[in-house]
Amino acid sequence: MIQSAVILAGGQGSRVSAKHKDRNLIKVLLPINEKSVLLENIEIIRDRLHIRSILIIVGYQADEVQKQLGTGEAFGVRLEYIQADVEKGLIDALMLARNKIQGHFLLLLGDGFYLNCNHESLNALDMTQIDGVVTYIRHHDPQGIASNFSIQLGPKGQHIAHLEEKPQTVENDLVGLGTFVLNPEIFDYFKKVEVNPKTGNREFIDAISHFAEDRRVVGHELTGHYVNINTTDDWYFAQFLARRAAFDETRKSLVIPTHNEGSSILFVLHDFHQHVDEIVVADGGSSDDTVAKVESFKSISKCPITILTGPFQGYGDALRNGTDAATGQIVIFVEADATFRSRDLHKILEYLKDCDMAIGTRTTRQMISQGANMAGWLRLGNVMAAKVIEMLWWVEAEPRLTDVGCTYRAFWKNRYDDIKHNFISLGPDFSPELMVEFIRNNNRIIEVPVSYYRRQGGMSKHSRGFWGVFKTAWRMMVLVFKKRFFLPL
Repeated sequence: MIQSAVILAGGQGSRVSAKHKDRNLIKVLLPINEKSVLLENIEIIRDRLHIRSILIIVGYQADEVQKQLGTGEAFGVRLEYIQADVEKGLIDALMLARNKIQGHFLLLLGDGFYLNCNHESLNALDMTQIDGVVTYIRHHDPQGIASNFSIQLGPKGQHIAHLEEKPQTVENDLVGLGTFVLNPEIFDYFKKVEVNPKTGNREFIDAISHFAEDRRVVGHELTGHYVNINTTDDWYFAQFLARRAAFDETRKSLVIPTHNEGSSILFVLHDFHQHVDEIVVADGGSSDDTVAKVESFKSISKCPITILTGPFQGYGDALRNGTDAATGQIVIFVEADATFRSRDLHKILEYLKDCDMAIGTRTTRQMISQGANMAGWLRLGNVMAAKVIEMLWWVEAEPRLTDVGCTYRAFWKNRYDDIKHNFISLGPDFSPELMVEFIRNNNRIIEVPVSYYRRQGGMSKHSRGFWGVFKTAWRMMVLVFKKRFFLPL
């Protein structure tokens, strides 16, 4: 029986935390779908293994870890903390727990992310017959094995024959995980392990490997997905896996700003209503039949429709109010003038699994419909303005952008809520401001080519003729430069 649990949560993880909006955040506190990696692991221990007493070994940002988790009472567990010397390795940190361990204990490396892994299967093992367990999954990615540790099983296929930290040669498809079950005799091996000539450190995995040479240590296969979060790419991949797994159940809200769009609004509603879970129409005081048509559509809509009525102070004000009213985890913006189509929505949402905001771009010439308001000079202007934003934030984020004025976009609402206090624009300059604020706060943005059609009825309020475009572009770029150089807003 596994009697207690230890989580190693002392590493800094500077390579990945530097990409988070809080650059001092250690990697075990990085969020995956609004929960920290550390909290996800605590819930695995609690729910899958039914262990309520957990010892957390902290190092960097120890105060922040304890602030977020406290005694554990809020999460149905009892947490105890040990402060480790951040300059020393895993082995020295684990030795601090020696006097607090009785019997077999679960050891979890806190920077590992698990998705749908069957940790509960460990409960079926007879711990009276074994001294340790090393878990693994099967994966055909040699790079994934090389960045973790490799496992060699004995001739009977269960006993651990050898472990190697970050192997140069990969001989099978077994990826070692950060979940172990050990008895207290392992601490004697921690004391004796020597410096690894390849890494220059006393390696935890070497100690486990030596332990397996003398004692009964078995390999135990888990299913699901595992990501050892050491780099920014690892963090992005973990977020992608979590988002993809829950994406079909994720609520999606469509926000449509309107102002005298009576000639096109029904087309847009018909086009999109089967692809989202909610529609929010933010009407800025239409004097035509826009609102009446939206009301009439409610009876046939496949999803609920909310109508917000202004007068809003502008296009950005309408979008901001619509976003605040949206109840979905994902918010989608689209124009009410039928210049965009739902057929492109699947592309935007697919990319959103792998980023924080997916933005449409109307500057791909082959996707601009005849008669659309995207003359060559206007397309060039959008590209140039986008490249200015790229240049201004090149060092921090290296964004790739070609369009600053495309409203068609989708983003995770929790990422928006984190930064919405920074927004000031009430007009068309809200479009680039939203992009800039996501970039400034280290959110990941991906641009997606979308089809762009001729407006149905009326004229654009912000790109009507050369001077209308110039005034809108000027407002946009002034705001961008103010944001970049912290000038008075």
